[in-house]
Amino acid sequence: MGARNLGRADASTGTESAALLPTSTAGAAARLGATLLWRQRWLLLATVALLLLGTSAMLVIPPLLGEIVDAVIGGEPFARVLWLVAGVAAAGVLAAALEGIGGVLLVRCLQHALAALREDVFEAALSLPLGRVEAAGDADVISRVTNDVEAVTEAISGVIPLCARAVFTIVLTLVGMAVLDPWLAVAALVAVPIQIVSTRVFMRRSRPLYARLRREEAERGRAFVEAVAGAETVRAFGTADEHLAAIAAASDTAVRTHRETGRARNIFIGGLNGAEFVGLAAVLAVGFVRATAVGLSVGAVTAGALYFHRLFNPIGDLLGSMDDLQRALAGLQRLTGVVNAGAAERAGRAAGASASEVANGAIELRGVSYRYGARARRAALRGIDLEIQAGATVALIGTSGSGKSTLARLIAGFDEPTAGEVRIGGMLAHEARAGGRPAALLVAQETHMFAGSIADNLRIAAPGATDSELSQALADVGFDLALIEGGLAGSLPAAVSHREAQQLALARVLLADPPVVVLDEAGSQAGSDASLAQAMRRVSDGRTAVVIAHHLDQVRGADRVVVLEHGHIIEQGAPDELLRRPDGAFSRLWRMAGGSEL
Repeated sequence: MGARNLGRADASTGTESAALLPTSTAGAAARLGATLLWRQRWLLLATVALLLLGTSAMLVIPPLLGEIVDAVIGGEPFARVLWLVAGVAAAGVLAAALEGIGGVLLVRCLQHALAALREDVFEAALSLPLGRVEAAGDADVISRVTNDVEAVTEAISGVIPLCARAVFTIVLTLVGMAVLDPWLAVAALVAVPIQIVSTRVFMRRSRPLYARLRREEAERGRAFVEAVAGAETVRAFGTADEHLAAIAAASDTAVRTHRETGRARNIFIGGLNGAEFVGLAAVLAVGFVRATAVGLSVGAVTAGALYFHRLFNPIGDLLGSMDDLQRALAGLQRLTGVVNAGAAERAGRAAGASASEVANGAIELRGVSYRYGARARRAALRGIDLEIQAGATVALIGTSGSGKSTLARLIAGFDEPTAGEVRIGGMLAHEARAGGRPAALLVAQETHMFAGSIADNLRIAAPGATDSELSQALADVGFDLALIEGGLAGSLPAAVSHREAQQLALARVLLADPPVVVLDEAGSQAGSDASLAQAMRRVSDGRTAVVIAHHLDQVRGADRVVVLEHGHIIEQGAPDELLRRPDGAFSRLWRMAGGSEL
């Protein structure tokens, strides 16, 4: 890539648990949700007004039905009954219209908030140090942006609108019952203790269960992704049974937790049903007493029973939605953890931005060691001491697994050394900035091209670049823009060639203009492609360049060659100087490559 690369090299294949990304508290998740909704406050206010009006209109219906009962019992004219029926129909139509419009506005408001949440999570993930994201593992990141976002989306699309209507209905219905007859409202409260106990028991049991389930699903995904990503290695070493056993164990653990949450949910729903029966019985009993003792009309008692029935349905909806809300809250906490971690990382960078600006691209490594995880069999780098002057080009060579890519990642600031220091221009490499951006950019062998035009892909490196600047950068790396239909506005074909992808990545470096560029296998085809080799030299001019070399063209253009073996520097010097050492490591690799390719 012409920006910070997202690939991992030389990683350990150990089975140690990943250091998952942070999860926030419920309070922090609620504050983030409130912040997102505040951005939509005017739409939210309109929504609340419509839902309140719709609920108020619906609450007119029970008293009207009670009057119909009294009118029939009292033998009143049929015309009055018809007017009352018309009033019921009008109230129902008005309530449906108002609640329908309010529901649509509420979903729109919440979807805007969800879209902002997705953007915040994505921005935060990009702000986190790459090493931290990689340590968490692909499955943790994927589960957050899929399962957790899905849980929040389901709540936003269905559960939260339902709960909003339920809350309005409960509050206004209790007011209506109190106006009708306070004792009927008191009778309805008999169901409350049962509901409270059922809800508290469910909340206490389900919250840790859902949090645990999210972690177990992430672990199951990690085991599956690891087996699929390493399928060739698994097949070659015959370890399929071990990986299948790991997947089965992770799946079984998640299934057991699913069963526990199911049992907790069933007990909860049973408690709500019991509360409904007790409450309705209490309302009818009190209504009978009030009718016989103080002359409360049958219609009023009927209206009270209907009020309770209307009251209990939203209560059941509200409490029954706790299951979905718990899952959504667990997901929102995981998403908020990423957002807050990203915000803290950006704040830290902003606070130290001016102090981390480098004066030049000089690179210094002192006693650098690095290990991929505590359980890695050996260190990838051990005791590396290296100085690279600003503007120099250094070629790193060595056999596979010698530590070249690990060293490149440390210089690019993707990882921090286990021991020692890596500095660029006197600043720690992972903090070093130039113009507010990373001081070192890495171009890897695999370059990602984003959907969009050629210009869109280039402006990732320089958002304010003009079309002429983009065209000049492409010309400097040998990219023939005339071959692309639409020019800068055109798109690369899906099967873009390696040379074109690398040229675009190198053009990004020219546009970003960092003091340090790290070319990790970026020129793996440069030996057979003179234009790509020339493009790499153009990118290296005027800046410090660290090149993982595979071809003589790259070595010949280097000021110095550094030979790595098993994580150590075993030889370094000018190319011609090293070739004059017939028993040296560089000469040996040169001869092994047939004197033409490394």
